[in-house]
Amino acid sequence: MKISKFPTHSRNVFWATILISPATLLLSTVCQSQTDARATRSEYVVSVQDLKMATKGRGAFDKGSQMLEKGDAAHSITYLEQAIVQYPEHYMAYYDLGVAHFRLAHQAEAEQAFQKAIDLTQGKFALPQFGLGAILCQKAEFLQAETLLQRALELEPGSEVGKYYLGWAQFGLNRLIEAERTAAQALLHNATLPQFHFLLARIHIRQHNLPAALKDLESYLKLEPRKEDVRILAERIRRDLEQDASAIAVARP
Repeated sequence: MKISKFPTHSRNVFWATILISPATLLLSTVCQSQTDARATRSEYVVSVQDLKMATKGRGAFDKGSQMLEKGDAAHSITYLEQAIVQYPEHYMAYYDLGVAHFRLAHQAEAEQAFQKAIDLTQGKFALPQFGLGAILCQKAEFLQAETLLQRALELEPGSEVGKYYLGWAQFGLNRLIEAERTAAQALLHNATLPQFHFLLARIHIRQHNLPAALKDLESYLKLEPRKEDVRILAERIRRDLEQDASAIAVARP
C-alpha cells in the first residue's frame, strides 16, 4: 500500500470550524441547585453566576454572542470584553471570547479565556473544556488533552464535538482502536460534519485499512465536494486499491 500519510495541508485545516458558541442555549437549570439536595457546591456557584449574568453585562454579552453566531468573530471581541468588565465572573462571556479567539487562530488568547471559564465554573461547564482540549490537540499535547476531554465528556456525554477532539487526541497518542471507536461515536451523533469523516479516514489510513479510508473520504466529499486536496487523496487510494486487486488477479494460478 502506497499511502502512508496525509498531505501536510490537510492535517489541521478543518479543526477551527467545529467549536461553536453557546449563545443560543437556554439556561434552563439556573435555580436547580437551590432546590436539589444532591447538588454540589460547584453547581450552586454556577447557578448563582447564571442569575447574576441575567442582568450584569447582559446587553454587551448578547451583542457579542450574536455577532459571533453570525461569524463575525473579530468584532464580537469588543462586546464580550465589555461584558466581562461589567461582570468579571461572566463565564459564558469568557467562553464565547475563547471561541472568537479560537476562530481567529489567536491560540494564547483563546487558551486563556477557556481556562478562565473553567476556573470560574470549577470545572462544571463542559464547553470551555472542549475548547481547551482542541487547543491542546493543536499543540500536540495529546495526553493532557485526553484527560481534560474525558472529564468534560462526563459532564456532556452526548457531545459529538467532545468525542471528535477526544478521538483526535487518541489518534495523536497512536491508540488507534480507541480513536476509531471514539470517532465512530461522534459520527453516530452527527454524520453531517465532514471533519468527523476526515478524522476517521486518518485513523483508517494509519491502520492500513485503505478500503475503509476511501469510504470515509467519499463520505467527506459528499459534504464538501470542492475540497480538491481531499479528492486527490481519495483518487490516490482508489488507484492503489485497483493496482493491488490487479496484482492479486495476475498472481492467481
